[in-house]
Amino acid sequence: MVAFLAALAVAPWLHPLTFGPLPGWQTGMSGNTHSTYVGLPGYRSNTSLESAAWIATHVRYRDTATADPPHKTLAQLPANGVIVWAAIFNPALPGDKPIRLDLSKAKHLRCCEFERVLGGQDVLTGYGPGRAYSVIVRAYYGARPTTALRARAQRALEQLTLPPHR
Repeated sequence: MVAFLAALAVAPWLHPLTFGPLPGWQTGMSGNTHSTYVGLPGYRSNTSLESAAWIATHVRYRDTATADPPHKTLAQLPANGVIVWAAIFNPALPGDKPIRLDLSKAKHLRCCEFERVLGGQDVLTGYGPGRAYSVIVRAYYGARPTTALRARAQRALEQLTLPPHR
């Protein structure tokens, strides 16, 4: 029984977070790392793991995959540039709902702490399959997001592969 429960806890981390290829976009990922989200309210875990990935167009990605936000890259983000960044970490946070990878449901916020991004960011949060981990998705825009720019970001987000829970 203990081995079964341990296998369930490890299963999502067998397949790190990734974005599939998309013509005209570059991708990257961190693999599994020690989580930078330790200490968030409601977060308690003995195995603090994180996996992050990104997909970007019209900008060279200059940060580590786990940088949240990716300041060096955002400083170079042109008006036609888009970055979609995602991270998973364990465990799922209390009060989270299932993640919906739909940018029309995202919160649009100003961005960022040290780099002003003209287009701001769209943010989605929730938990992944089987409530095995929490998910954060951020879409950054180099200019005020038009319908066309958001559609490009949504196409990129559709390339995100969330790890299964088993």
